Amino acid sequence: MACADGLPVGYAIVFETYSTFLARPTLYLEDLFVLPAFRGQGAGRALFETMADLAVERGCGRMEWVCLDWNRNAQAFYERVGARHMTEWYPYRLTAEQILVYRTRSAGAGIEPD
Repeated sequence: MACADGLPVGYAIVFETYSTFLARPTLYLEDLFVLPAFRGQGAGRALFETMADLAVERGCGRMEWVCLDWNRNAQAFYERVGARHMTEWYPYRLTAEQILVYRTRSAGAGIEPD
């Protein structure tokens, strides 16, 4: 949580995943948000630096996150800190409805987890 004058102005949400490629944990930055009135004042940088410190403390082999294609300010910040835009990975998503459709179609396929 980032605060200014004792009031919350931003937050970062992270969780840890595991990289089988690196055989080390990965710190995944799920969300980093700063109230519009406080952007450009260092709150986002402070949150990001705190998350980077946390990744080091946890022995993570990397940090990962996604950024919307229209968020040019965030992209510029990430590039300034040395992050690389990955082009070799494609994000995929199933909505709740699509999951149900998939499971309905695949039910009875004969392979079940142990």
